[in-house]
Formats: sequence, structure tokens, C-alpha cells
Amino acid sequence: MARILIVGGGSAGIMTAARLRNALSMDEAEITIVDRSDKHYYQPGYTLIPFGLEEVENLIKPMEEVIPAGCNFIQDEVTSINFDENYVETKGGKKLEYDYLVLATGARLVMEEIEGLAENLGKNGVHTFYTLEGALKLKEALEEFEGGDFVTVQAPIPFKCPGAPIKFTLLADDYFRRRGVRNNINITITSALPAIFSREPYASKLDTMFRDRNINTKSGFTPSEIDPEEKVVRSWEGDELHYDLLVVVPPNEGEPIYEGTGVADATNFVMADKHKLQLEKYPNVFVIGDCANYPTSKTASGARKQAEVLVKNLLAVMNGKEPKATYTGHIICPIITRFGKAMFAEFDYEKSISPAQEMYSNWIIKVYMLRPLYWSFMLRGLL
Repeated sequence: MARILIVGGGSAGIMTAARLRNALSMDEAEITIVDRSDKHYYQPGYTLIPFGLEEVENLIKPMEEVIPAGCNFIQDEVTSINFDENYVETKGGKKLEYDYLVLATGARLVMEEIEGLAENLGKNGVHTFYTLEGALKLKEALEEFEGGDFVTVQAPIPFKCPGAPIKFTLLADDYFRRRGVRNNINITITSALPAIFSREPYASKLDTMFRDRNINTKSGFTPSEIDPEEKVVRSWEGDELHYDLLVVVPPNEGEPIYEGTGVADATNFVMADKHKLQLEKYPNVFVIGDCANYPTSKTASGARKQAEVLVKNLLAVMNGKEPKATYTGHIICPIITRFGKAMFAEFDYEKSISPAQEMYSNWIIKVYMLRPLYWSFMLRGLL
């Protein structure tokens, strides 16, 4: 019986486990998931919380409710991986051996990378929607905000869902208009890149929206420091922006367990084959989701497509065959552009796929359909 160990119980880990369990009998494989948390979160809903479009109870489930039937779950934290000897060690003192390993450890928020962020988060006008607690506090701040400088700053790529700060800022603009206070508010969104969004035709469409809706954009702005006394955010490039309400996309990194292993880059994102989703040096190890350094967006949509490919390739390796399934980098990024409209940016490593078109049907899918589909189908490996 093959021992398959999945490190990480987020979207990528659970989707992979479900597809593996659907494909392998109990006699063929023992599948174990290890994660430090006893809860599973639907993170795409975090951007909706500040605008009253989602409720907290819809975004959280106990881990035991999402672990696929026939899979084992260990609530513990992996502290080291021995790729040569095929085992991991945990904070709880366990040594877990494997025949096949799936790394699905996600991306972690590194608040301390921006000076002044961690100690001021949730107060002094400094907020984020990248945590559930932060999204709830931001909801209160938006309800009370009557005027001044509203600034969304983005840490350098890569971070989870690059479309999130864009949809958040566009929603904020529409939210303030509906409250009748937009004329009192100066809105700015920044990016460390040369453009707010880099993929065409979506980039040009978004630039037009920003211009028509009087939203300022500032590219080449890498946040380095937040000064709550002066109410400014400074950049490594030497610029600064005044804020009355600041919304921060914090820096993301991989887990520190990869340091010194030779399998990760300088920010601890795992370097695997972007098509096979496999480590070249350790062919019994596969990598999925936000923890990988694949040159595409870190989204649940990407993880869903990756899970299809990963499972096919892992099964091939189990059967002594060459892995031939290919991940193309395909993702779909729903960008809400206003209440009642959304645009789907669909692309892969090589090309853009969908038109840059705002549609009411896209809004319905994003706000009302994706969450039920996630819990009932995607996490079960059925979609």
C-alpha cells in the first residue's frame, strides 16, 4: 500500500486529497493530510466581507467536515522535511514517513516586512482584508469613513490573488458613491510593478475604469514603512503617500520549513516544474497551490486546475510511468468592478483567454455561486 502524505489542508491540499481518494481504493493507498489548523477557510470571500456581501459563518468549516472520506487527518505542524529519507517531522514530535509527498503549504503573510504594519494593523487607520479578522475591522472602518485620502497599497508580487486589491478598490469606489460620500474621498491604488495589472486586454480595460471613475494609480511603489503619526506610507523608491484610511496587501512568503533544503527560492516558494508540478531532484514529490513559484496567479482557481494535473502525474509515477499531464498555468480571476458587475480575467502561461467584459452574470457567479460550488464540488474533487 502506497503512503501518500499531503502537507497542508487548504484549498490545494484538500482538492488533491479528494481527487486521489476518488482515484485510489483504500487497499491501494493510505492518504494522510497534515495541517496546523482545525478550521478550513474560504479565503475568496474575504474581499466581500467589508462591503456586507458575505457573512463570516459562510467562510469557515471545521477541518473534519472537509477532509475527504477515507483520508486521515493529523492536526500538527510540519517543522522539517527530509527529502532524501522520505519523512517529515512535526512540532508534536511525530515522524511521518511517505512514499509520495504533496506540498500544499500555501503562502504566509509577512507583516513585519513593512515597518509599522504589524503594530498598527486594525487601528490608526491601517487595515487589511487578507485576514478574516482584518476584513471585519475594515468593514467597520468603511462604514465610518466620511472623507479623506483612501489608499490601497500592494506589496510586491507574488501574493495571493493579485486581482483582489483591484476588485476591492473598485468596490470601495462604488460603495462610497452609494453612500453619497465619494466626492469627499480621494482614492489611490498602488503597485510595485510598472502597471496595476499586467495582462492584456484586462489591463487596458482597468486603466480606463480607473480614469473614468477618478481613481488615482501609482505604479513603481513598493511599500517600506507606515508612519501612523504623519499618516503616510513610504516606499523603497523614496515616495510617500498621505492616507486617512490605508488598506494594505501584505508581503507573502513560503513556509520557513524549506530554508536550507535546496528546493525553494529566496522567499521560500518551492521551485518545481511548472508543467508537471513535480520536483526534478525528488520525483516522488509534487507541489501545488500558493506554496509553488509557478509564474501564474496564486488562486483557488489555479489550485483546482493544478490538482487535476498533479493527480494524473502522481498516479503515473505510482504505476512506473512517465508523468505526461501538463499544467498550462490556467487560472480564472473574477474581478468585481462595481456592485452588480464583474469581469473574468482568464489566462494561462502564454495567452489571455476571455474578453475584458463587465457582466452581471459574472457578478452572480462570483458573489452567489462560487462559494457553494467550492464547498460542495471543488473541495470534493468533482469540479
